[in-house]
Amino acid sequence: MEGVKEVSGDNDEKIFNAPGKHKSKVWTVFGFYKKEGKLDRSRAVCKLCRASLTYTGSTTNLDQHARRRHGQEYIGETRTNEQERTASSSTQPVISNMFAQLGQNSARAKEITASITRFIAKGLCPYNIVEWEGFQDLIHTLEPRYKIPSRNHITNTCMPALYTQVKSQVEKELANAERVAITSDAWTSCATESYVTITAHHITPDWTLNVHVLQTRAFKGSHTGKNIGALLKQACIDWKLFDKEPALVTDNASNMVLAGVEAEMSPHLMCFAHTINLATQKAFKVDTVERLLGRVRRVVGFFHRSVRAAEILQDKQKQLALPIHKLIQDVSTRWNSSHDMLERLLEQQPAISAALMSRDLRRGEEVNTLKDKDFCDVVDIVKLMAPVKLVTTSMCEDKRPTLSMICPVRAKLKKNFEASDEDSAVIREMKQAFRNDLEKRYTGLDDLFYTAAALDPRFKSLPFLTDHDAERTFTSITAEATSLHNKATGDPIQRGPLQTNPCQTEPALGDLDISIDAPQTQDEPKDDDPPLKKKKMSALDQLLGKDFEVRMGARSVRDKANEEVKRYRERDLLSLQKNPLQWWKEQQDLPLLSSLAKKYLCIPATSVASERVFSTAGDIVSSKRSLLKPEHVDQLIFLKKNLSPKNNKDSET
Repeated sequence: MEGVKEVSGDNDEKIFNAPGKHKSKVWTVFGFYKKEGKLDRSRAVCKLCRASLTYTGSTTNLDQHARRRHGQEYIGETRTNEQERTASSSTQPVISNMFAQLGQNSARAKEITASITRFIAKGLCPYNIVEWEGFQDLIHTLEPRYKIPSRNHITNTCMPALYTQVKSQVEKELANAERVAITSDAWTSCATESYVTITAHHITPDWTLNVHVLQTRAFKGSHTGKNIGALLKQACIDWKLFDKEPALVTDNASNMVLAGVEAEMSPHLMCFAHTINLATQKAFKVDTVERLLGRVRRVVGFFHRSVRAAEILQDKQKQLALPIHKLIQDVSTRWNSSHDMLERLLEQQPAISAALMSRDLRRGEEVNTLKDKDFCDVVDIVKLMAPVKLVTTSMCEDKRPTLSMICPVRAKLKKNFEASDEDSAVIREMKQAFRNDLEKRYTGLDDLFYTAAALDPRFKSLPFLTDHDAERTFTSITAEATSLHNKATGDPIQRGPLQTNPCQTEPALGDLDISIDAPQTQDEPKDDDPPLKKKKMSALDQLLGKDFEVRMGARSVRDKANEEVKRYRERDLLSLQKNPLQWWKEQQDLPLLSSLAKKYLCIPATSVASERVFSTAGDIVSSKRSLLKPEHVDQLIFLKKNLSPKNNKDSET
């Protein structure tokens, strides 16, 4: 037969089965030889007679060969193979079904797609991670039946759906808040696009301080106070915050001051951390200190630029048993980095001196211009600024109240920066510059700070105030707690146990334990309780009754507020290490003060929450992702900051 090459019977070359994709029954008696390690599919080999036939994709000639040459033997082989396959399928699932692709709408596929979306959002991963070979191998190993969605599907369908879901949860939380405070700041991406981030702070009914990033929007146009204020106002409208008496916290920039006025938000608080930074920058700009910092920067910069110098410094650190730490280069806009630079300089002073004197180190110019007096000044500066660094650290918390800390911290700093006879000339100048700048900040906000401190059980003794100011503060708290209660009940003046129905022409006196001689009206229908008798109004009742009832009711609410304030002040101070919100949660007998505490303690002292978005945004809008659309930037930052862990039942999909 044409195309058939007979092979001698003593040929022991191994015949390999055809690949699984060859489904025809002829492959039960045909296979292939290997040539150079690969199946030679140009010729099929008969397993019964080792005849080699030309194979071009059609099995007709193979079937004809098997029927003509092998007849019943060929039919028996195919029948046996069919029976074995049938028996196998009757005892266990068909293997091919085990690896059948999951349907896109199956529960398992939806669960995996949701997990991939969460993974991208929480990990700040690029959308095209679904196209990475390593990621695809991982998913295929975990679930071979799953088909990974395309990047466009993740971008345009999955991520917006997750954003909508989480946004709905945030809106529900904000709707249940008694008050919301927002912070805002602007930043510029590596693609030179300007963004404004807005965060919201509130205390939950369970007394947990929650922080949400509401939006990060691309900002077009000039950064004027009017434009930023319009953006803030629109954000409050979009998130339905105006009925939550939103407080505003921003930095000290003049456009932000005007933005607060334009947005009609009160109180508008300037970031305390930024205020401290400005005062400290004034202290560091004292001529003597500025020149000293310049000399220190020269030394630090030399070890940062020279690889050999860094190696020698590390050797000297080991020889002197000093910590193997690199020197810190400060950033001019962040005062604490200057403090850290000086602190590290003192720690590594012996190693630095030894390294600079090493003969193995070549210096093109004199690097070490620091004198003994300079090191003495560095010691004094680090000691002076140490409390300020502690203030910055403690004020940046986002799980505990910080507004209440402003007064005690400010009082501590003022005391720390009082002039002393033991001060050197440099320290005296720094203290004066710091104190002058700090004292001109926060004018007109003292009552806000006093009230917040008084409502914090850690600081309620108010040691930084005179007795008169402390009493005045608690008197104000009593009045505000009464007013807040009346507003919450929808009554401008709460009447307590005695209330007047404006539709009645007679006062309801049944609840009063008062005996009034007056003729009785027709009895009410009998009930389980004795019927109440209506009384006729006397002339005095008609003349003064309404005013009398209102004042009695008002006094009852005010008396209750006074009693709560008294009990509150009598209780022990809370340890500074403990959370005041947890303390308030346990005070079930102070309902009026508790509501007032939520109103004040939710306000942060700093705008650090919105500034922290900068670092997150830097991971998202990187040089490799500079073309990311603004709406995608907003979604990713929002989900990164607000997406709860999957084991949280409230956030499960």
